[in-house]
Amino acid sequence: MGKGYHSRSPEEFREYLKQIGDKNKKTRWRQIVLLIDLVLVVLIFYIGFRALNPGSFQNRTQSDKQIVDGYPTYLSLSREEDDQFQGYFLFIENNTKSEIQVPNPHWKSEFRIQTRLGILCFQEEIQWDQRTIPAQSNGFLYISVSKNKWKELVADCRKEIFDEEASIFRSKFRSLDLGFYAQVLIHSEERTFTFQIKQKPYK
Repeated sequence: MGKGYHSRSPEEFREYLKQIGDKNKKTRWRQIVLLIDLVLVVLIFYIGFRALNPGSFQNRTQSDKQIVDGYPTYLSLSREEDDQFQGYFLFIENNTKSEIQVPNPHWKSEFRIQTRLGILCFQEEIQWDQRTIPAQSNGFLYISVSKNKWKELVADCRKEIFDEEASIFRSKFRSLDLGFYAQVLIHSEERTFTFQIKQKPYK
């Protein structure tokens, strides 16, 4: 005869059912423990990756700081919501004892958009408004770029800026890799400085 229970009394049958129930409970607990172990392993890998790649899961809104004409300078994305324009601040730190005029009249500046593959999609010259930055203080230059101009770009550029392939069926992990690079280039007498921010696509 096959494996199984062959009862000789109701008491033995109840004992047999109890043993089956105990085995099922042990199996469920093993599954729960394995699941907890798996979650902990994934969490450890995630923490380790974040430690090695601190900027990977963040949507940074400012560029690295560089020294331009002796002044610490960086680009920052304006967070004001506007359907037609995107603003950018070029922050300049004046740590001297005298006020300064910015921009330097010898600068030539331009705004660019590049894809993740380095394809240049958009560029235009920047005409900064003249500003005075007092001694021992921070100031900024500001530009506003028309999004409508970006909507007229070729499809390969446009879809990275506006995420035209977005859908409820697309994986969120896939969307983490999307984005484009906004750049401000300053051509000074000494060299060319490139300030870059990786932006998420507009919805």
